[in-house]
Amino acid sequence: MDEREIEQGYANFHRRLNHILRKQDVKAFKAHVAAHPRQAGRLSHCLGLSDELAEAEMYKAILVRSPLKDLHPKARKWLEEHCAEVPKTPKKKRKVRSKRERRQK
Repeated sequence: MDEREIEQGYANFHRRLNHILRKQDVKAFKAHVAAHPRQAGRLSHCLGLSDELAEAEMYKAILVRSPLKDLHPKARKWLEEHCAEVPKTPKKKRKVRSKRERRQK
């Protein structure tokens, strides 16, 4: 398997994961992770968890994925209500301008 195929596998895994996370179905979430343990990486620990604990991990996964930004408020609320640790959401990176670019303005 070459590098391009590996990258394609990861991209497909994450696209499908986003689709599954949108449905907020913990059983489908665990099944997808189980079917792709290599691509799942850190999510693989969810397989040994009860559905209740895996659901918390599912909502945490929603919170850290920028394509699911519209679901962040619901995920944050669910985690807060269930006393789960709420991960920080990734912040947008600001473009650092050079001195030349700043002078041109």
